[in-house]
Amino acid sequence: MTRMGAMGFSLQADAMLADQREVLAYWTSLKRGAALPCRKDFRPGALLRRLPTMSLVDVGAGDDSFRFRLAGTGLRAAFGEELTGRALGEIAFGPQLEDWQSIYAYVAASAAPANGFLPLLWRDRPGVVQAWLRLPFADTDGRVNMILGYDRFLPLERSAQRALATRAPAWRGGVAMAAAPA
Repeated sequence: MTRMGAMGFSLQADAMLADQREVLAYWTSLKRGAALPCRKDFRPGALLRRLPTMSLVDVGAGDDSFRFRLAGTGLRAAFGEELTGRALGEIAFGPQLEDWQSIYAYVAASAAPANGFLPLLWRDRPGVVQAWLRLPFADTDGRVNMILGYDRFLPLERSAQRALATRAPAWRGGVAMAAAPA
């Protein structure tokens, strides 16, 4: 299992793909000053080309803290299962479940965006890395009640596949990278 430990997340703009920056720019345009945008301000049609790999995740309390309200068809294809309506813990994330729980918990608690990369090792797809972006929406009281997700699935070169298969990912500022050789 990978461990998040005390390491924090942050938005790593230099590590973002151009389409992730597009989604971030749209989310930022919805903000009202320093206040987070609300879900009702989000217009999916503004990001039509990005919808297949977008998700909306409700933020709640208890064991079902994070539940997929909507998940695009591209996510179903990448994960091999439907995510809509399911809690994070009900999805077969394998050893990376703890990572995903930490990512969503960070975005919800900090009310801040985060991004990074995770190999799809738990899906037995070592040749694919998931470039993820998570953006919070807030209710009228300013509490994060939903998280917008945008994902890209990218092929890894064979040398990177071998490195990731032998080492657990390490976290740096919200970006998962292969741990340095011992």
